[in-house]
Amino acid sequence: MEEAKAWRQDILPLLPIALRDCLPQQAPEGLEELRIRVGRPTRLICGGGQETLVSWAPNRADCADLLMRLCRQSAYAYEDELRACYMTLPGGCRVGFAGRMSEDGLRLATPGAFNIRMARQVKGCAGAMMPLLLKGGIARAALLISAPGVGKTTALRDAARQLSEAGYAVCVADERGELAGGNDGVPMLDVGPRTDVLEGCKKARALRLLLRGMSPQVLVTDELFSAEDTDAVLDASGCGVRVLASAHAENLEDLKRRREIYALVEQGCFDYVLALRRGRDNVLRHSVAYAKEGLG
Repeated sequence: MEEAKAWRQDILPLLPIALRDCLPQQAPEGLEELRIRVGRPTRLICGGGQETLVSWAPNRADCADLLMRLCRQSAYAYEDELRACYMTLPGGCRVGFAGRMSEDGLRLATPGAFNIRMARQVKGCAGAMMPLLLKGGIARAALLISAPGVGKTTALRDAARQLSEAGYAVCVADERGELAGGNDGVPMLDVGPRTDVLEGCKKARALRLLLRGMSPQVLVTDELFSAEDTDAVLDASGCGVRVLASAHAENLEDLKRRREIYALVEQGCFDYVLALRRGRDNVLRHSVAYAKEGLG
């Protein structure tokens, strides 16, 4: 239901009329991505890698028009997003950009490709991992890892919701508005009745602000990357707050090559590292890649 609403309200109105006329008014079942590339047919990608070709093949002017539509006709207002080649739409849908950067290499200048990713609320998808995250009746800290596109954000969102419903004060550091699908700071996706969200600032700063001001028992954030991120997680862990986070790595051996993030595991910040994958039935599954010794 949420996907159909996001398709109608958050995505279709922003697309060029010529593309809208080629697309269904209802989102195809299991739709995950809308891929748009200069000179090539548009592709609808659903779960399991199933693709549907759409006849609309944009030229450069079409892509420039689409970018301005996504920026609400104000590239200046979206300068940070153009630098990151990434934006989040109200409701949590994500858009990645590719093309040519400006001469100084700091911002997208000429768009040539777009990846519009649906925000998917799959309630219950974290159910299999909740016995670990609530082991012994106590919230546990965990790092979810997988290759891109497997479903870390979807799993984090559902785990936050379930921890919140279990009675924990949960705070979400939502740097890019993906976890809660916020609209001016108000979650549009269900992250639980005891969950507070801070969006629109760097996750390291958000984690520290939430820690100081909102008295969380559990802090949730997506895609640890920088040394600043790992330092903030270390600070929170040292304050007795459980951290639930994610990182790109297909398995524990991959994670070990990301030294700053794996250092958090070595320093005991996480009770578990859970490796996520999708089965052939497209259902999200996990395996325990690491468990802290002596976990009670």
